[in-house]
Amino acid sequence: MNAIAVALQGKGLQKLAQRGTAIIRHYGWTSRRMDRSLARLVAILDQFGCAATFPITAIVAQRHPQLVRRYQERGIEFAIHGHRHVDHSVLAAEAQLAELAQAQEAFSRAGILVSGFRCPYLRWNEGTLGALRQQGLTYDSSQALAWDVLDGLETPAYLREVSFCGALPAAQYPSLPRLTDNLVRIPYSLPDDEGFVDRLALEMPAHMSDLWLKILHRTHQLGELFTIGLHPERAELCEEPLAATLAQARALTPPVWVARLCEISTWWQARSNSSVLMAGDGNDGLRIEVMGPPGVTILARGVKTDIPAMPWMDGYARLLSNRFAVSAPIRPCIGVSVDTSSRLVSFLREQGYVVEVGKEKAHYSHYIDQAQFVAEHERPLLAEIEGAGRPLVRLGRWPDGARSALAVTGDIDAFTWWDFGLRFLGR
Repeated sequence: MNAIAVALQGKGLQKLAQRGTAIIRHYGWTSRRMDRSLARLVAILDQFGCAATFPITAIVAQRHPQLVRRYQERGIEFAIHGHRHVDHSVLAAEAQLAELAQAQEAFSRAGILVSGFRCPYLRWNEGTLGALRQQGLTYDSSQALAWDVLDGLETPAYLREVSFCGALPAAQYPSLPRLTDNLVRIPYSLPDDEGFVDRLALEMPAHMSDLWLKILHRTHQLGELFTIGLHPERAELCEEPLAATLAQARALTPPVWVARLCEISTWWQARSNSSVLMAGDGNDGLRIEVMGPPGVTILARGVKTDIPAMPWMDGYARLLSNRFAVSAPIRPCIGVSVDTSSRLVSFLREQGYVVEVGKEKAHYSHYIDQAQFVAEHERPLLAEIEGAGRPLVRLGRWPDGARSALAVTGDIDAFTWWDFGLRFLGR
């Protein structure tokens, strides 16, 4: 399917015109403006000691390889944003596999390292995930989550955008990576810069700052991930909101882990493979050993330990050794029945909880006997476990005692007006 057909079936000519106008305004006809925009963003990131991830269309990266490699050498990650900028949700699995293979070949020829993917328009289907796994990529960041922070500022255009990209409500679905068959799925947060400017008509930096800060504080409270979306052509317009968000992230306690998508993917894979061994019982001195990646965060609540600890959050203390003894009236973990959904058990373990299959409810801090489990049950289950305040030893989601995580990202589908115009020819 060529770019014109995708435009007509997808975002439409009005959307393409808006993007074209932004590119002309901010980039001009050459890549020099893009270079300045990226440099502006990198300067802000450097100020706060962090980097970003920019998914980029392969054919565009292939036209400007030196520019891309230069920023990659400065620590910026680039990910695949398709071979062409087409709607993957309307492509069959075979067509997506071919597109992805072409993209990887193009990046390889250009000498650009990539390990992850984000769909154009944030639109995907099951064939997308299969193609990513088959081609050996480690993560996908195409699933949008819409945060309820607008307080009546929603417009019909914004609501259409949320519907078009299949965004889920963050109030119902935790904003967390998901590991499925060796592919880490990393959510993308809305509203992004495009939503602010094109859909909500909020071009004042103060408005953007307020909304991004609301999401930051919400994710910090919940221990979740805020994936900022900021297209480089809006660097000048969005530099104040970005700086304000990063400054606040650096000031929060416990800290916010600011990382690139590749780092989040690597960490989530490694931490999900951690194990916690419990030997003995609480009354006689339970021995615990944690085997996990460097930086793994070990949390304890409502138990006495024989090692140093420091206050953390929500009644937890952060333990400073991976081998320790605890005393507690019950096993400080979650017990489940043999009939409990395997999906539920996998979800809890991925969140860092220690889960044991057992019959004696009274032996465990929390006991679950639930045969059915779907995504809509996740947030209520987490609230139930954490709200109970019972003794627990668990792993934190993020490294080095971080409470939440933040990633700065922004899609690049054109460096110049010429790049944009060639999309109409499928190039």
